[in-house]
Amino acid sequence: MKNLIKLLSVLQLTKDQPLTGYISSGIKLHETPSLAEHHYTTILMAYLIAQKIKEAGGAIEERKIILMTMIHDLPELFGGDISAPLNRKYPDLREYKNKIGERAIAMLASHMDEPTRKEFVALHQELNAGATDEAVVCKIMDQMDHQLFLEYHNHKLKYNQGSRDYRPDFFENHIIKLAEKIKDAKTKKVMADFLTEFRDNFFDQGFQGMSVLME
Repeated sequence: MKNLIKLLSVLQLTKDQPLTGYISSGIKLHETPSLAEHHYTTILMAYLIAQKIKEAGGAIEERKIILMTMIHDLPELFGGDISAPLNRKYPDLREYKNKIGERAIAMLASHMDEPTRKEFVALHQELNAGATDEAVVCKIMDQMDHQLFLEYHNHKLKYNQGSRDYRPDFFENHIIKLAEKIKDAKTKKVMADFLTEFRDNFFDQGFQGMSVLME
């Protein structure tokens, strides 16, 4: 119990660790969500998309997807994600980012009992490998939470990226490409429908909360 409470105490840092990678997109530091906030909405998204996949008869482990989204960005707990844009531009830098993340995971895992530690580390490794449908869906939900956050902040209107806007290429070449890796046909169809709906009716449209509430 002593180790558990130590771990829970450290995890309070998620409430104060900002997603600093947004700064490169023009989002101001006071506007950035915390790691905990990002995890919360990503987990809800993962739960809801898992229900859609199950309704469609897709072969997916709902529990695994939810657990993966709960821990997916914990490697950034002690340094944020400001290096994310550079990681994509210079892939060799990922080695150094991954080392920091692996140490963070190892430190957190050291406060867990053996069964929990094994599952925690295995989930982290499976997510990093990105070879299972659950890992791919988790990665997509992670990216889509970022996309919806940018819509919430009316990113296009506020920061006027114009012809230099990175988002369309990123959406097509990263998020759509991720969905193509899904093996189960029914799961892949649900994710394709989800991404198509976002691209056609929500992308670069700004926050639509009031419109939804007034329907």
